[in-house]
This record gives sequence, C-alpha cells and structure tokens, in this order.
Amino acid sequence: MDGNARALLWEILNDLRSVSQKMNQAAAELQQMRGVGTELCASRLEVLADKYEKARKELSKLN
Repeated sequence: MDGNARALLWEILNDLRSVSQKMNQAAAELQQMRGVGTELCASRLEVLADKYEKARKELSKLN
C-alpha cells in the first residue's frame, strides 16, 4: 500500500471512529430524555455505532 492510500485509509478510520463516538454520545443524551421513541432511537444509534466500529476494525486490518 503506497503512502497516499495509507493516508486515505487513516482518514477513513478516523472518520469512522468519530462518527461512532458521536452516535454513542447522542444515544447517551437521548437516554436522559423523556418522550415517545427516545429509547428506541438511542438503541438504534448504539447499534449503528457498533456497526461503524466493526467496519473500522475490519478496515484497520488492511494496514
């Protein structure tokens, strides 16, 4: 893998980590709120964050 590809891969990995963390933060904030569907939304955000993290881990194996 050349330097440009490696730099692009690291950028993607960092973006995936950032998105995953932001989804988990949003889920935590939703869990503090009351309202119809907040628990479901929080749960779905956590599931998506997990998927992003799994994708990041798989892509990191390309290194």
